[in-house]
Amino acid sequence: MARPPAPKAKVAKKSGPPGGLIGVVAALLVALIAVIVYLAARGDGLTAAGGANTLPEGGGIVVNPEMSDVPEVHLYEDFQCPFCGQLEQASGQAFDDAAAAGDIKLTYTFMSFLDGSLNNEASARAANAAVCSADVGIVPSFVEGVFARQPEVEGQGYEDQDFLAAAADSGIEGTDLETFTTCVQQQTYADYVGDMQERASKDGVTSSPVVMVDGEKISDEQLSSLLSDPNALSDILADQ
Repeated sequence: MARPPAPKAKVAKKSGPPGGLIGVVAALLVALIAVIVYLAARGDGLTAAGGANTLPEGGGIVVNPEMSDVPEVHLYEDFQCPFCGQLEQASGQAFDDAAAAGDIKLTYTFMSFLDGSLNNEASARAANAAVCSADVGIVPSFVEGVFARQPEVEGQGYEDQDFLAAAADSGIEGTDLETFTTCVQQQTYADYVGDMQERASKDGVTSSPVVMVDGEKISDEQLSSLLSDPNALSDILADQ
């Protein structure tokens, strides 16, 4: 009769964490270090650095930050939005004049949500150029110049040459024009453009154009008047 096989000797298991767990911990440490480096590069850890006169956390570009004790007007626009172009054509100069006269504190937020539906990056690139224009002090005239070049066919987008021409029309030259050109070509403020869109969404702004006065969105009727009547702004401010 065959004998049963002898039992195998038990091999003692080594103590310590499994190799898979060590790999996971190492990966987490690498990811944590990457996050720390990224936040350090962004400065305050909350938002990408903007340009001259930009508010933190994607709050937008302030045209005349020195103003106080006046109505605060905030324009939310997308450079590919036809109605935003209409607003600029009808009442853009009124906003600019009021800001220059110190009658309002004017802030722009340039949104880029239309890039998704139009399958391009023109809104984000134009918004970056607008932040670049703040560095050389030409925001209102630059905005006017870009909207004046808005394509008749929505979604056709912009070329960098459109931004450079709008800046040149604003009167900058020499080193200022070189600074602006480099900023546009290198997409210096691309992160801040993303922050502006994210901040607008968090603030409940999901379309354009939107006009707020002292934090309150104006009515559809008031917005409609701004789209056609350059004198409507003074009436709206008087009603606030």
